[in-house]
Amino acid sequence: MDDELSFIFDIPAVDPLGKLAVTGKFRALEEQVILHWKLKDRTFTQASNSMRTIEMTYDDIEEASVAAGWWWFSKKTLTVRIKDPRLVEEVPGVTMGKLELELPGNSVTPARKFVAMLDYRMSEAAMEKRQDRLKDLGI
Repeated sequence: MDDELSFIFDIPAVDPLGKLAVTGKFRALEEQVILHWKLKDRTFTQASNSMRTIEMTYDDIEEASVAAGWWWFSKKTLTVRIKDPRLVEEVPGVTMGKLELELPGNSVTPARKFVAMLDYRMSEAAMEKRQDRLKDLGI
């Protein structure tokens, strides 16, 4: 991959008052995936709301898929499952390592490219494991 692939996302609030709504940016680099996130800014809060960063490798991701309807008003989401849920446990709205990221319209294409790239990397890793096993068996 030559360029950085990135897109913005939202995670809707999980609490009734809407305090735990998340906004962020998902970046896919050459060797790692970086998830920048913060709680959405609220009008009348005085607490500092700093950006947090989670760095992962491609091996940490179990699967990813994009769901987007045909109509402009349909919800577009990227679902990412993380192998170790502890990596993303501090992010509100994440359950057992499953991130459901709502995408604005202009983030759907990069999200689909990320899913395709992840599938390619997963197949590459599986092929390397098979070759290592065959090499260990002397074939």
